[in-house]
Amino acid sequence: MISRVADHCFWMSRYLERAEAAARILEVNQTLLLDFAVPLEQQWRPLLIISGIHDQPEDLDGEAVQNLMTWEADANPASIAASIAAARENARNIREVLSAESWERLNYYYLWMQSPAARTLYLSDRTAFYHRIRRINQLIAGINEGTMSHGEAWDFCQLGRYLERAGQTARILDVKYHILLPTVDQVGTPVDNAHWVAILTSCSGYEPYTKERSSSDPGVAVPDFLIFDPLFPRSVRFCLNRCRAAAYAISGHHAGKPGNAAEHALEDLSSWLNLTKVDDFIQAGLHEALTSIIDRIHGIGEAIHRTYFDQRANMIPEHWAAAGTPAAAGAVPQATA
Repeated sequence: MISRVADHCFWMSRYLERAEAAARILEVNQTLLLDFAVPLEQQWRPLLIISGIHDQPEDLDGEAVQNLMTWEADANPASIAASIAAARENARNIREVLSAESWERLNYYYLWMQSPAARTLYLSDRTAFYHRIRRINQLIAGINEGTMSHGEAWDFCQLGRYLERAGQTARILDVKYHILLPTVDQVGTPVDNAHWVAILTSCSGYEPYTKERSSSDPGVAVPDFLIFDPLFPRSVRFCLNRCRAAAYAISGHHAGKPGNAAEHALEDLSSWLNLTKVDDFIQAGLHEALTSIIDRIHGIGEAIHRTYFDQRANMIPEHWAAAGTPAAAGAVPQATA
């Protein structure tokens, strides 16, 4: 597969997942503010920090933050509208890879966001608007699952979707640190527990969590569930396992034996998670651990770009060519003695 097609598959999935994650964060924050009194400075601005936006005026109110994260395509490339437009543009470039049903639904999704109907729903029922964004994304994911050939293009879509989802789960969990961190005397209270329920709900993880761990301390069990659970499809570990499977399917390498930079980066983060437990994270600082996960996922994205999409990185080094050594795309040169 040529790198251009792979690039569009990867980013189409990432942008769709990003739009859904933004809707999840905004929806859960709005719901919490209806139920609990949160200091003004902790209500909305931390969402910008979590999203990586640090250069906005400090006096932004809730409406301004929601507008920036939902509609502002120019000022915020990570907004819902910008992400949907970018996903549609990537899909337009690979229509021969997608099914007609998938393209039609994504195109409809983009046109609906541009229509007065979307603005009307946003202004009249904010929760229903964010809920609809989530549902449409899930519908497109289901259509792709059932109508797209599960070949190399599909593997790049999987790689993009689960890499983005792993990072977004870590960001949503970090909301607890940035927005909802209670005082010490609030730990373990109904209010504190309600905060954890909101975090689970924003990841669609409330029901599977309660079936397995309802009697556990949520301050430990919820981070453990969202980071380490091997079966929950939005946990960081599950997403990384899916990324590893897709990466090895693309390269043809044996699982657990990384041959290129992307696989090395994925194995490094997976190994780190396998060697640690949630108690280690909490003892060292959950926010710091989540920040490390987010940074490492960013590094994996850069490694994927160098390995598969950057033609300059794929050029065979002169000393390899002179020696007649074949170099796989993105291969990591071995250290010489």
